[in-house]
Amino acid sequence: MEIDYTINNEEDEEPKTFVRIEIIYSQALGEDFDSAFKSLNVGKKFTKLTNVTGAGYSNPHLGNSIWPQLNEMLIIYCDTEEAEIIKQIVKDIRKQYVTEGVACFVSSSESI
Repeated sequence: MEIDYTINNEEDEEPKTFVRIEIIYSQALGEDFDSAFKSLNVGKKFTKLTNVTGAGYSNPHLGNSIWPQLNEMLIIYCDTEEAEIIKQIVKDIRKQYVTEGVACFVSSSESI
């Protein structure tokens, strides 16, 4: 089967723009994020990566005998209004767990 890669702009749909949010946090905080998202009805469309290793501004989470903790990572695509709620949840959890590293990155994205 041969695929036609020529561009036909007349049939193309307009790309949709989203806010992309990446949140990386200690596995111990997973239930806190799940509960907050559920109570505020946000973060329903996500990708969750478990057993994520890394080092940032808190203790490393490497899943080994020296640094046994692990992280989780959420990738969420949403609209601007939902993004503002999620960003506030991240700030609130950071205040509650000052010694735990919670990283959050926000960018714009386009679906094709």
